Amino acid sequence: MVRDMSRLGRYLDPLLVESLRNLQLPARRLAEGGASGRHKSPRHGASVEFRQHRFYTAGDEVRHIDWRLLARIDRPFVRQFEQETNLRCMIALDASGSMGYRGKFDYSLRLATALAYLLLGNGEHVGLSVFTGAIDRWISPLSSTQQLARLVDAMERTVPRGNSEVKSLHDICQRLRRRSLVIVVSDLFFSADQIATTLARLRHNRHETILARILHPDEIEFPFKSWTQLEGLEGERPQAADPALGRRIYLQNFARHDRSLHDICRARHVELATFRTDEPLSESLGGFLRKRLLMKH
Repeated sequence: MVRDMSRLGRYLDPLLVESLRNLQLPARRLAEGGASGRHKSPRHGASVEFRQHRFYTAGDEVRHIDWRLLARIDRPFVRQFEQETNLRCMIALDASGSMGYRGKFDYSLRLATALAYLLLGNGEHVGLSVFTGAIDRWISPLSSTQQLARLVDAMERTVPRGNSEVKSLHDICQRLRRRSLVIVVSDLFFSADQIATTLARLRHNRHETILARILHPDEIEFPFKSWTQLEGLEGERPQAADPALGRRIYLQNFARHDRSLHDICRARHVELATFRTDEPLSESLGGFLRKRLLMKH
């Protein structure tokens, strides 16, 4: 647990909390969960959380009979289920080296905490997966009063380092047993083809996905004007660069990657939201949530 709960103020300042008042993070498509909540179930009749067997009695629907069990013991039983109507969310946090550039990771932690605070406050189930080249930390979605403390504690113990691989998102997809809202908090410095494959997998498994792209202004504008020693944050060798030539090439590549991301997300019905670390999170997140709510209606 977070050893000093007052440290939550580092991630949830009063201005940010006030900006989230009366806001929600609605799922655009129906989401399955593990308890009764605010969201309409995509299933009718029985839901997907199995509870127990009981003897078949006259009037029970035949479709609820467990035919495999009947074949084994020659007595009819029906399967009973718990109601499942709430939203389940998994926040996938990129903790690779590039996320450590000039406060990007701290911004990402504040964004992830704010989203978890908002969802948990609405009675939803929220979990966390911290990933680099593999899944480093995993907290299953819950809606308990202690869940926010668990999530923040895991994030505080994380230091951005090493390489990131988009295949980690495949592993996250495999671990999610139920349809969920997956929020990826990352700079998305992966190849467009890899991102396309991963989003197709998430879509195939019927997860709804939001890509929250975290960028420092330097990564968008490349403002360097003199010879600059560039140091790789994910194992690349340091390299001196002439900004006159390097800026033009970098901005061309960045624009190409940005166009590819938007095209891929449009084709796969994935929402892409870019958060700049030089813009107040209260304004950026509030604007994103209000826009999403309007689009839902």
